[in-house]
Amino acid sequence: MVHMSTRNIQATNMFFSSWALVFSAAGIITEEWVEVKLETKKNTISHSPWISSTTIWPEDDLEVVRIMLILVLSLSFFHNLFLGLEFTYLIPQTKHTLFIIVFLSFLTGILLLCALLLYHRKLRQGQSVYYASYKITWIIFTAYLNVFIFIACGILSVLQHKQSISSCACLTIIHKSASESQDIQQSGNSVKVVSLPELTAMPRSIVRVHSSHTKEDSPNKSQIQTRRVTWAL
Repeated sequence: MVHMSTRNIQATNMFFSSWALVFSAAGIITEEWVEVKLETKKNTISHSPWISSTTIWPEDDLEVVRIMLILVLSLSFFHNLFLGLEFTYLIPQTKHTLFIIVFLSFLTGILLLCALLLYHRKLRQGQSVYYASYKITWIIFTAYLNVFIFIACGILSVLQHKQSISSCACLTIIHKSASESQDIQQSGNSVKVVSLPELTAMPRSIVRVHSSHTKEDSPNKSQIQTRRVTWAL
């Protein structure tokens, strides 16, 4: 399994989100979503769900699809904005920020998929009523590609959260091991400092001094006795 760092995951997520925003904006500019072939005419007419008024389609029939695409474009912009702020550390990388990013990515992808499926359903319903046949163009394929990009962005955000949790766990383990080794060193130093005092030869010196005092005291006692005898005589 390829190991990716948190910054690489953020950069990849930002890259995918930026391209999804570009593709969403290109869908507004490009009007050739579908090439519609009429029954009475040989030429084809281009159609887009962003066009509100058209001669071959009722105005209010695609209103729901248009609202969903506007929501997709807005959510795609906010999703890319949150990723950019997180990548530049302008907002904290917390669980709430991660939840918002994952929610925006999955919601945008699901909403875009629902809008495309509803647009295909409207095309099939109007095929026998308003036109003879239709042909989809490259812009719808890029819209389906956007669905996979948004889902991939959500998966990358979840992987980023797991990567950050594992890195935090490794840091805590390293910190605990370092503190334990430091405690062991401190306890070893305290044991080395405390040592038993050396035995001295004080009793022998005391005995010797005591014996010398007794030897010196014995002539003094004899002299005192002789003095007492001479005084008595």
